[in-house]
Amino acid sequence: MIRHFLSRQFLGFVGVGLGAAAANWLARIAAGQWLSFDASLLVAYAVGMAMAFTLNLLFVFPGGEKPVVQQALHFVAVNLAFLPVVFGAAVAFEQVLRRYGVQRFTESIAHALALAIPMFASFLIYKFFTFKGARDGR
Repeated sequence: MIRHFLSRQFLGFVGVGLGAAAANWLARIAAGQWLSFDASLLVAYAVGMAMAFTLNLLFVFPGGEKPVVQQALHFVAVNLAFLPVVFGAAVAFEQVLRRYGVQRFTESIAHALALAIPMFASFLIYKFFTFKGARDGR
């Protein structure tokens, strides 16, 4: 199992994930100008998910066995399954940071920490289920 994480494909996945996480994070900051922290997390999650799917499809898991629509549906299902984890972790991290006296960038730090949680599990799910049969994108 470890060998899957010691691959160019996983490194590409991490790169795509960082880009999608940055889009997610920036979308949350932008949406936070008009929405509550909780609501802006949900909007940002959708933005990051759209970017992550597109980049993973093109660069990390090209040529999967399933039609693109089916891959997209499975991708959304996997991400919706992780949504409560990321959402709950972001809210919890934000509360813990405030409790320990962090006053600046509290929401941003909490959100960034929460985005990293599903990385290893989601890679394996995408590799063997969502984008099944994809070439090792290079």
